[in-house]
Amino acid sequence: MNLSGVWDWNFFWDTFGFMLKTVASFLMIIVAIIAVGMLLNVVIKAVRDTK
Repeated sequence: MNLSGVWDWNFFWDTFGFMLKTVASFLMIIVAIIAVGMLLNVVIKAVRDTK
């Protein structure tokens, strides 16, 4: 059974790629905020342990 004509895969992948490019910048901002929060958590714990 050949289903290649049912879905337009080029359109699907082009749309998926466009949405991924659009969301990637906002996703990187969220990842950067989480990474900075984790880094600050490690620094605060290290400072507390030294006292």
